Amino acid sequence: MHYTSVVIIFNPNSTGPSKTLASDLKRSINHELPDQKVLLKATEYAGHAEKIAFDHAKRTATPLIISSSGDGGYNEVVNGIMRANNEGAKATAGLLPAGNANDHHANVHFVDIVQAVKNGTSKRIDVLRVIGTSRGKKIERYGHSYAGFGLTPTVARALNQNKLNVFNQIWIVGKELLSMRSTSLIVDGKKQSYDSVICSNVDKMSKYLKISTPSSLTDGKFEVTSFHKTHRARLLLTLFKTSLFGVHEDKSVSHYDAKTVRKTAVQVDGEIIELDASTDVAVLCDKQALPCAV
Repeated sequence: MHYTSVVIIFNPNSTGPSKTLASDLKRSINHELPDQKVLLKATEYAGHAEKIAFDHAKRTATPLIISSSGDGGYNEVVNGIMRANNEGAKATAGLLPAGNANDHHANVHFVDIVQAVKNGTSKRIDVLRVIGTSRGKKIERYGHSYAGFGLTPTVARALNQNKLNVFNQIWIVGKELLSMRSTSLIVDGKKQSYDSVICSNVDKMSKYLKISTPSSLTDGKFEVTSFHKTHRARLLLTLFKTSLFGVHEDKSVSHYDAKTVRKTAVQVDGEIIELDASTDVAVLCDKQALPCAV
């Protein structure tokens, strides 16, 4: 497939090499393909990458829209592309890893992005879709890697509020683990308390946690890994073992249904959403719905 245009979206205020990587990629593509249209687009506010991706996908025939970012920035681009493609657009997603964990890139992307542009190659992969109610309004958000309740949004919120280095990151995670409140969900009609529930399309998250056995990104299913409420010390030990040996997921499914008991945070990749109390929430797998240069 020929890409009518390539758009590289970057955050100029990122602490990572987002802008540098974007500029370098543009030069590399122009060197290999002088006639290929390549645009650099800087974001100006949170959520802007989603708008840029959506607008460009709607007005261009077959664009490749690349996020020079970590998992959170890529999440915005994926949501913009999915919304546009659901309305008839034909956009493809691409990723330059410029974040901390880069879970999706580490698990999925195996080709040189310049060669992908040159050859017009792409692959359709599964994408998660989270449906629920937030502040009285129905929400529908897409995730390229995982949706997590309990531990993942709690830790992510704390990390997002601090300038990180390797030392204070460990301190913040440990502090949040020891003080966090368990999450109550009604699953299969029964109220249950969890430290964490992770619905994942990837095998690892945050670089080191092996949250499932090797999974497929094209079978229309995702893995559900649950950590039932336990003592904090036992949870820390479990997470340590998970980083070393991994953990077997509870099940592989195409949908996961639950109901919140109180206001509950869910993290969809890097995006944290506050779900209303007593609301139904569903995590679905849209089979091979995302064209991706992997």
